[in-house]
Amino acid sequence: MAHMQPAVYPINTPVAQNSDLAPETRLRLQQLTDSLPDVPARLRVLGHGLLDLGLTDLALNCFGRALLADDLDDATHLGLVRTYLQKGSRDQAMSHLEIAISLRPEMRDLRVILADLLCDRHHLRRALDQLAHVLADEPAHAGARRGLANILQNVVLAVRNGDADQSGVSHDPSFSGINAAGAGRRKGKAAAGMMVWNSDVAPVPDKAQTAAQIWYWCEPSHPAIS
Repeated sequence: MAHMQPAVYPINTPVAQNSDLAPETRLRLQQLTDSLPDVPARLRVLGHGLLDLGLTDLALNCFGRALLADDLDDATHLGLVRTYLQKGSRDQAMSHLEIAISLRPEMRDLRVILADLLCDRHHLRRALDQLAHVLADEPAHAGARRGLANILQNVVLAVRNGDADQSGVSHDPSFSGINAAGAGRRKGKAAAGMMVWNSDVAPVPDKAQTAAQIWYWCEPSHPAIS
């Protein structure tokens, strides 16, 4: 039986305004949730509907019950990702997203979403690792290329404007070379090296082979830095 393709939701899913929702309506929705059998597919459908209404607590109950029924269902973990994002719990959202990736490694879009979340929390090296994993298998992947371009653009602008601390770049040790390069240029010193993306690396056809190094250290004399 073919596994259905789980839906991928944007990171900043808008939460519907439900301040005018009548108490009796909330009660009916709660009763509907409690009356559903522990069938993950049904619970997920109701959970996403509740998220559309901004009722994250009821949605969390639905997805939690679905998870208890089948903790290896990637669609349930993705539903929890959406729920925790709407609740503002990004660490928990990333945990379930990583589980979903381990269950469906062929879904490259999930790694792009995880990279976006990691960038938001200033874990830039981990974000680059996720994008590199996607681009190694599919160099033309639009989402991964766009995510990589956004990261590099933000880093370049931060170094150029001298506000790397505000951008979060300085919080990630993998970008210490870029920070040092920017600081060296501002102070008239020789620029340090930095990590450079090797766009010429093609996917390795034989899984037994060792994949080429996609990110490599570039010395100060390299034209890419000057």
